Amino acid sequence: MSTNRIDPTTTRRNAADPEFARTERVSRQQAAERLVDIAYGLTGGATLELRTKGEHVNVPVADEVLLERTSTAHGERVDVHIRLSWSRPRSPDGRRNGRRR
Repeated sequence: MSTNRIDPTTTRRNAADPEFARTERVSRQQAAERLVDIAYGLTGGATLELRTKGEHVNVPVADEVLLERTSTAHGERVDVHIRLSWSRPRSPDGRRNGRRR
């Protein structure tokens, strides 16, 4: 797991607003740590924690996840895309994120 600690000034968002988009230039080791954090969140099952140095959001995870993986080469550059998607999990009272269907 990542050894990065969340800074006390980190912006935290709740699961009702799970939008998060960040691009970071990191070492191969740091990229692996980010992926391990995601894998751990999926294994744990309740929430997936996404974070960078200044922001952090917890996203509720469903039991079934769609996993897409692609790789492409453009000259010297290689792009690997990993996409996870799922429907928002229902809360115990049958609602989705606190909203009625």
